[in-house]
Amino acid sequence: MKALFLADLYQAKTSFKFYGVFIAVAAVITVGSSVSGEGNLGLFFPIYSILMASMMGMSLLQLDEASRWNLYAQALPCDRRDQVSCKYVVTMLCFGLVWLLFTAIYAVLALLGYMAWVQALFQSVLLLVMGLIAPAISLPPMFRWGSAKGRIIYIAMIVVLAAGLGAGAGAAALNELGVPALPGGIWIALGLLLIAALYAGSWALSVRWYEKREL
Repeated sequence: MKALFLADLYQAKTSFKFYGVFIAVAAVITVGSSVSGEGNLGLFFPIYSILMASMMGMSLLQLDEASRWNLYAQALPCDRRDQVSCKYVVTMLCFGLVWLLFTAIYAVLALLGYMAWVQALFQSVLLLVMGLIAPAISLPPMFRWGSAKGRIIYIAMIVVLAAGLGAGAGAAALNELGVPALPGGIWIALGLLLIAALYAGSWALSVRWYEKREL
């Protein structure tokens, strides 16, 4: 499994060079917009950056299928569980780096007084959730039916998420639905636990589906 992981990591490093340019620009825009008071603009680019990074697993799968490496890998002394696990781990590393970058930016902005600590925490958690939920939903169908159909599902998921964010599911909406008021920290903890469980469940489902798939 170590060799598979290193192969995916090297490929991700090559692909990430393109993403790195955009993410660097996004970081500069985030700082500039936050300092100038345009916080909404500063939130768009971090979200887009984390979604780009979370696509790494899909990109690696597409490259495997294009080069037919997914077929050649069956001759190696490793099982399909290892092949799936490598994609999930590399994906976490990629969007994890982006998440740490913007979390550090938010912390510095809050320390300098350009952003409230509560807002910095909320946006950091939001990025983490977006980074986990995107591959959690898109990777299982890609392992089951291939990268083409999986990408269609991913695009549909992005549209749904964008619509949800646009609808503004905030505290007021929760009160209208009769959801009991709880401290923000509890909601954050519950949300993170739910997303972590979703990612773990997605990982297990991908293993199961890929083991049953005929290549």
